[in-house]
Amino acid sequence: MKKFLEIIGPGLLVAATGVGAGDLATSALAGSNIGIAAVSAVVVGGLIKFILNEGLARWQYHSGQTILESSMSLFGAAARWFFLFYLIIWTFTVAVALMSATGAAFYAILPIFDPGIGKIGYGVFFSLVGYGFVRIGGFAFFQKMMTGAVVIMLIAVFYSVLVIPIDRSFAISSWIPTSAGLSWYLAVMGGVGGTVTILCYGYWIKAAGRTARHQGQTQIDLGVSYFITVLLGVAMVLIGTNVQVTGGGAGLLVSLSSVLDQQAGPLAGWTFRVGAFAAIFSSLLGVWQSVPFLFLDVMKPLGFKNGKDSIYNKILLVIAVIPMVGLPIGFASMQKAYAVCGAAFVPILASTLLVLHYQKNSFRLSITTIILLAAILLLFVGLFLQLMIPFF
Repeated sequence: MKKFLEIIGPGLLVAATGVGAGDLATSALAGSNIGIAAVSAVVVGGLIKFILNEGLARWQYHSGQTILESSMSLFGAAARWFFLFYLIIWTFTVAVALMSATGAAFYAILPIFDPGIGKIGYGVFFSLVGYGFVRIGGFAFFQKMMTGAVVIMLIAVFYSVLVIPIDRSFAISSWIPTSAGLSWYLAVMGGVGGTVTILCYGYWIKAAGRTARHQGQTQIDLGVSYFITVLLGVAMVLIGTNVQVTGGGAGLLVSLSSVLDQQAGPLAGWTFRVGAFAAIFSSLLGVWQSVPFLFLDVMKPLGFKNGKDSIYNKILLVIAVIPMVGLPIGFASMQKAYAVCGAAFVPILASTLLVLHYQKNSFRLSITTIILLAAILLLFVGLFLQLMIPFF
């Protein structure tokens, strides 16, 4: 078991970071809006993220560079400044969302203050706790925390599925998404397993000391990670098809726990509350630990290097503290729109891998991977074009 956990360790970090309030909420909302058709979106989305992450790891083993380092040198200064701007905006909004969601999720467990003050206070507190865990605990401690969070998530979500009466009489036609539900389908497919956080896996396999000889382990690792991600997504779709849910983000998950209180008893509601908090706080930990590496890679041509540990710590502190200014304003959850926008990052990654394959003579993807990456591009371009048709 210890050896197996070593093999799948970085993959569990991907699952714990990628499956947060957003993924759980989007899957449940999609289940309520387009029914069981959302299951295929979860499965396809998990497969797409596996293909992309495996390709990114393969490139890193080949070149010794993360995909971000290579992209910055390949596409030049314009790409670097564009992605830096995008990363700043993405990090701020995601950090505010994670603090707000963590505060709301823990307030549902321990509501001892005024709701507005309590959510903000808990959000600030757990942001600083996350900073401390990452800053002081080290990578081994971080891995143990995230592995525990995955276990709690699995127990909570699957217990909820077991105690809710599930309608299993689905017609074959109900598994096919309609044009009206296309945006939900795209949101689930793009959001499952994270978006920008896909890039973080490269830093975790590096911290775990993996090299090219571990390629087989990486495939097992990512396979387990996205299998867990898909299972959680499917479970939330099933919950959403049988429990009417509204809202978004942590607020939706808190409301869902109250519905579980009424329909399945207090034990189900409290189990789900704890699981939702574990999912959200693990996402916060994953972002706090990995996103500073993204900034370092983007800013490396400006003289910042990964070896300068103090710079990493300063970026970590900025991520944990500066977004607190957004908490009093309130975070209006736009989960569907956010997931659809995040889905645009998927074809960008697929395109980058294909460009590296054809521009770097010594780097070769398999024919199967090339076909799958091309299919991902065509699929997302086709879905985005269909979404744009009503505007023309």
